Amino acid sequence: MSFVHENNEEFADLVRIVAGERGMSRSIVEKDYWVTHTLWALSVGGLEVWFKGGTSLSKGFGLIERFSEDLDLKIEPGTVAALPTVSNWKSEGTKATSERQAYFEQLSKSLVVPSCKVELDQETADKTWRGANFLVLYPGLYSNELPGMISSHVRLEVGSARVTPYVAQDLTSWVHEKLVATGTLTAFDDNRAKSVRCVHPLVTLLEKLDALHRRFRNENAFPQTFVRHYEDAAKLAEASARLPPLVGYDSVRALADEMLAQKQIVAMPAADDPAFAPAIGSRWDGIRSAHAALQEMFWGPRLSVEQASATIRTWIASNLG
Repeated sequence: MSFVHENNEEFADLVRIVAGERGMSRSIVEKDYWVTHTLWALSVGGLEVWFKGGTSLSKGFGLIERFSEDLDLKIEPGTVAALPTVSNWKSEGTKATSERQAYFEQLSKSLVVPSCKVELDQETADKTWRGANFLVLYPGLYSNELPGMISSHVRLEVGSARVTPYVAQDLTSWVHEKLVATGTLTAFDDNRAKSVRCVHPLVTLLEKLDALHRRFRNENAFPQTFVRHYEDAAKLAEASARLPPLVGYDSVRALADEMLAQKQIVAMPAADDPAFAPAIGSRWDGIRSAHAALQEMFWGPRLSVEQASATIRTWIASNLG
């Protein structure tokens, strides 16, 4: 058998049909497929992979309806013995930095995604190599139709951020869902990603609240770099009662206390934080403009900045106060 994408003409028709049925861009449906294919390849390649961030919220848990540009990952060697050892992921010393650089440069050779080319993005490399970006270049048939905010490759942001607790989730794509619905998936190699370790959404919620707290106060932080967190955090807050159990913690407050103690967040989220109190002024004008500019990234209903902030304040008061 072969992958469904290997016949360009049939795959192009399939993407077109799915896009038409869902009222979506063909380029977005196509890229969603390649995101799934990439995660499948990583999950079966011998590496230990943890998945977090916006794409994990949409693909792993179905909690947001926004196309996230990056896949946030933590990757460890697993059975890929060729990767160098990293003794310290936080130190900025020469030895630790060199170890991390060697690790990521070798990792770029170990990331194999069939039908795609994987490159280490040297232009965005952190000077201390505490993280690195990789570009998965896929053979897009509709890439020229992608909205301006979305790139024609799958970007992997690999670092060493917190990945516990996590939940093993099966990941699929809109194309795969169509194949299942029509009973034709069995004609192809199944490249859906199974049992991917997705970081618990409450960890992500606390990280997003912390990012809003920090970046709102920083006048040099452009709103377009953090405005997405408002809706994401509100959607997570709305869904918090339906989320999988927070294994190992009595409450989300206990998780927040631990993250604060380990300096994974800088402050306990507070309902009276100015970042969650929309007002009149240039700072909020910029945030509202950046919020409107994100429209092409969404395929579902949206929350205004005011609605999202109100939801956030209520959740913090109920769960962290």
